[in-house]
Amino acid sequence: MPRFRRITTQGNYISQIDGLRFVAISSVVIFHIYSAFEGRSPVPVPWHMNTDTAKRGVELFFVISGFILGVPFASTYLLSAPKVDLKSYFVRRLTRLEPPYLLSLIVWAAWQMITVRRSFSDMAPHFLTSMSYLHNIFWGGFPGVVNPVAWSLEVEVQFYVLAPVLTSVFAIRNTRLRRMLMLGLMAVTGVLSQPLYRSVHFHYSIGYYLGFFLAGLLVCDLYLTRQEWKPLFWYDLIAVCGWPMVWVLRERVGHILLPFLLAGLCLTAFRGLMCSAALSTRAITNIGGMCYSIYLFHFIVIYVVKHVTSPLHVGHNFYLYFAVQSCIIISFVLLFCGTFFILIERPCMDREWPQKARQALRCSLRRLTQAVPNRRMLPNAELS
Repeated sequence: MPRFRRITTQGNYISQIDGLRFVAISSVVIFHIYSAFEGRSPVPVPWHMNTDTAKRGVELFFVISGFILGVPFASTYLLSAPKVDLKSYFVRRLTRLEPPYLLSLIVWAAWQMITVRRSFSDMAPHFLTSMSYLHNIFWGGFPGVVNPVAWSLEVEVQFYVLAPVLTSVFAIRNTRLRRMLMLGLMAVTGVLSQPLYRSVHFHYSIGYYLGFFLAGLLVCDLYLTRQEWKPLFWYDLIAVCGWPMVWVLRERVGHILLPFLLAGLCLTAFRGLMCSAALSTRAITNIGGMCYSIYLFHFIVIYVVKHVTSPLHVGHNFYLYFAVQSCIIISFVLLFCGTFFILIERPCMDREWPQKARQALRCSLRRLTQAVPNRRMLPNAELS
């Protein structure tokens, strides 16, 4: 039976984090399905009026990234853990992300060459800059032409690069001062990034999402320095009231408040009695654990499947139509992306996979070189 649980670098698996990844990737997929059917059926709210709500999953992903990337560096400062080897840190990021991403770019390029007959020469510059996570920089903030959702991965990689600097906030020994500084920086970055709302490409910049990454660092601080966290029911009440607010808050004020709201909701994932249990269930964590594979391919699966399923309509209510289409499309998304996760992404989670691959290649070459001379020494009668 295939194993869907992710392989962690340090071996410390935090199930609630995969539960939060499930919430984030579900939001991204559902809103992309919504946008795919805007031209097929009259929608109650046009897609261009949903852009703030649609990116909530991306913002949650950056909070999760702040937590995950902050753990090893914060452990050094707060728990006297061994210092992070920056070379191993960057090599690990490369070997973990690049193989699945490169394969996704090849699939996307081939799909565009077949379906819309785009020439390789036209895509080559975009392919190369996307492969090196530089498309946002070289092409003025436009989303990737090869894989249009990859813009957020490029911002994520920028946070990977800056993480050793940003996590230096954990060097402040005074706990209250350290947390007040993080809260203050979250508010300041939210206010300073407001002019980005006037930019067409506001949500393709690292400055716009810095407050969310800092929110993840704050949650990391609270998690690592916890004494004894007992699940409490009143945190579940906060979650019930808070999660709907994530998709209700809009534009300028919402952008400032959201990092604080998401930080609090991430805490409910650890401290809520029912919330922690729900986000730790196997089905939820399995889907959340393969969010990278879903992220890379869900968009292309949506548009392939919708061309077949779009005529299927039950009644004339859009939301019923949307629910039916979503169930069908999400099934195919999970099937395709789950297969990619098992075959490609999960093996890349093993930090030793490059060494294992080299060793396997050497063994294969050694057997091949040993077999060829032996074959040449056989008599002609035995070769016939």
